[in-house]
Amino acid sequence: MAEKRKSYNTTLRADLTKRLRILAAQQGKRQNDLLEEAIKDLFDKYESDSQVTTLSPVPKAQKRKHTIAEVSWPVSVITSQGLFDGEIKNISKGGALIQCRDLPEVDKSLELSINIPDHLLSVSATVEKVRLNIDESDISLPTYDLAVRFSGIDIDQRTQLYDAIEEQVYSVAY
Repeated sequence: MAEKRKSYNTTLRADLTKRLRILAAQQGKRQNDLLEEAIKDLFDKYESDSQVTTLSPVPKAQKRKHTIAEVSWPVSVITSQGLFDGEIKNISKGGALIQCRDLPEVDKSLELSINIPDHLLSVSATVEKVRLNIDESDISLPTYDLAVRFSGIDIDQRTQLYDAIEEQVYSVAY
């Protein structure tokens, strides 16, 4: 059964509504459906900082929207401090878990350059930190696990990234 819809009236910038109409036509979807998708993404973006998560009866594992692919992809984290090399341990269409030896400044958004094996070009993406874990099991060489959420990626590179993730998920499943 489809979810019940409720009328919601607002005003939006003219340039955004024009782009929305074009995107809806390109995707073969209704504008309302794209707006609902955007609103859900907005809630996902802010839910870690809001009261909504503590009140939600749905366990976090069940809320996960995207399938996770276990990978071992080289990545460069580009910050104002310089370039940090790391490795993506798992990735989904929504974000990634990056393991690195050096800790980049993570209070701001970061730029990633993801090197996907067997792909000619790397994928560039803007990400924001979700959480940071420090593994000090080897005190002489601690590692940092940086969970990030994708916040900006070119449409062509997004397609390339999504295809690579699906290839990885498919190769593991079969």
